[in-house]
Amino acid sequence: MPDFDPETLSVEERLALIDRLWLSIAKDAQQGVSSASAALDLNRPLEAALVAELHQRVEAFKRDPSKSIRWEDLRAELRQKYG
Repeated sequence: MPDFDPETLSVEERLALIDRLWLSIAKDAQQGVSSASAALDLNRPLEAALVAELHQRVEAFKRDPSKSIRWEDLRAELRQKYG
């Protein structure tokens, strides 16, 4: 593993690196690399509390979609706040 300090990268560059790494692991998993498949653990069940929270959020959205935030707006807000 190369000696490299991720803090030398901007937040956006680090997120892009995470994305590229994740996609490379997914590609290995598609090609049958068992360690990559195990790392992704795509068949792991979601925790009951998380499923309940997701259902609650979907129902809240159905009741009043005007309270939701568009992804583009959230992303812009996060970039402004965190860089």
